[in-house]
Amino acid sequence: MKRTMCVFMGIVFVCVCVQAKSAKPVSSPKAEAAKTPKPPFGGTIFVCRNIITDDDPTSFKSVVAIGRGERKMFDRRLNRSPKVNAYLFTATFDDGQTMEIRVNPEFGADGAMAQAKKYLPYIGQMPFTLRKDVQNVLIHKGKKGFGGGGKGILIHTDMGDSYIRGGILAETLCHEASHTSLDQTHSADKNWLAAQKADGAFISGYARGNPRREDVAESYLLYFAVRYKPHRIDDKLREKITKTIPNRIAYFDAQNLPMHPVAPLGELGRLAGTDVQNKLKLSDDQKAKINTLRLSLIAQIKKLEKQQAKICELERKYDAKSIKLLTAGQRKILDGLKEQKR
Repeated sequence: MKRTMCVFMGIVFVCVCVQAKSAKPVSSPKAEAAKTPKPPFGGTIFVCRNIITDDDPTSFKSVVAIGRGERKMFDRRLNRSPKVNAYLFTATFDDGQTMEIRVNPEFGADGAMAQAKKYLPYIGQMPFTLRKDVQNVLIHKGKKGFGGGGKGILIHTDMGDSYIRGGILAETLCHEASHTSLDQTHSADKNWLAAQKADGAFISGYARGNPRREDVAESYLLYFAVRYKPHRIDDKLREKITKTIPNRIAYFDAQNLPMHPVAPLGELGRLAGTDVQNKLKLSDDQKAKINTLRLSLIAQIKKLEKQQAKICELERKYDAKSIKLLTAGQRKILDGLKEQKR
């Protein structure tokens, strides 16, 4: 009996060893990301300071004080969320959205209102797709990093002043709001992960080092630049972005994200989108002509940036030209896509 048991245990031991030796190690997303080429940027908020400018429209409408109240407010200076008797404000936006603004009492009543008024116009410049899940904004002193996630945005004002001097406050807020409003829906989506894999690269070192936590936020800002503010970036930068993350760009194109108060793409902008081009099955010649029109429009918009009426007139003119480039069948498909979007 003892000998039989020893033989049996020996067989089990050998089987376990063979299985352990043959089993493939499970690779983490971070380890897989590390195998990709070196990204073109360190972090995308630093790439271009003019993606959003002070001249862009804001959806912010008004802010009113509603007294004080105890709130848990994460503070990077403490790395925890103490209860604070915060100054509270309600901010209203022209699309009906409201947010609670919570300001650390260290500012005093007048200072708290001043800080709320300082940051809300920038928050209102973000497209609704980034604002939609932001229910509260936390404001503290200190030169610590901003934050996003859960249902809010975290601001440290000394760091905010640094971002303002660098011309990247709006871009930084977009990054943080992406965590709040995009991550939960998109970061683990199978189509997003497929796009990430198909691109085989990351737009920034920050995204590559944190492929599940930072890739959506890092990619969205430059997607926004390419699709909605192409006249604010040069051709070399645009090409670098579109060559590095083409499948992620196509993924965002397909989402029909609500963009108010950002101006809509227009037909020419939509036709330049990867997803629409694939559905229309555009020929290489059609794609080239549409791109030539788009680049010509961008060049003229740069000259007329502060003259919005003339820009709108130009866009309508170029939209009409772009539609003429399509066949009757492609126009019918495009009409169908418009109906789906409605």
